[in-house]
Amino acid sequence: MSRVCLILFLLSVVSCYSYSDDSEFKLQNPFRESEDEFCFTERDCLYSSIDTVSFYEILHYSYRNGNKQMIDSTELNGYGSMLYSFKSQKSDSYVIVWKIEHEHYPTFNTYYVKDGKILKIGEWGIFTPPLADEYYDYFDYSVEDIRIHQKNDEIGISFLKDIEFVDYSEGYSNDWTSYKAGTFTLSFNVVSGEVRRIESGE
Repeated sequence: MSRVCLILFLLSVVSCYSYSDDSEFKLQNPFRESEDEFCFTERDCLYSSIDTVSFYEILHYSYRNGNKQMIDSTELNGYGSMLYSFKSQKSDSYVIVWKIEHEHYPTFNTYYVKDGKILKIGEWGIFTPPLADEYYDYFDYSVEDIRIHQKNDEIGISFLKDIEFVDYSEGYSNDWTSYKAGTFTLSFNVVSGEVRRIESGE
């Protein structure tokens, strides 16, 4: 009997430990114009600049007022962009979303930031599909309807509304997939940098 009690006790400890590793990333700033300096901590800042020769908008990152390093760019299209930050509730780490507007729907460039290092997670086209009897010229998806959690080394990015999704991380694609709200997660491993698609039931 004492052995059974010991096993049950150890299982409860492991269970509590696993739960304590689960951390939510909270949306820190509702939005911020990307043309401005965007400091999401006292040490971490993002800057946007325009290359008038190539007509690209360039995103830079700086840590502790150090040199600005270029981290990404997008073709200048006149529709604008926004920067959002999500802060981990248990560690000094962040997920940054660069929402770039286009003619018909936005793209979402996402990054993981910790200890002065920034890694690109992915680049995705995401929008909420219209109702069957509605017509829109522009299809949007709100950053406020994104949820981000971390468990151990895995960060999960999920969506509260139905989405149409395409992955541009490896270049242009027209391989759109439909997902119902809460049935699809993008999982990013902070150690390996691997990104996986997880659908309900996996």
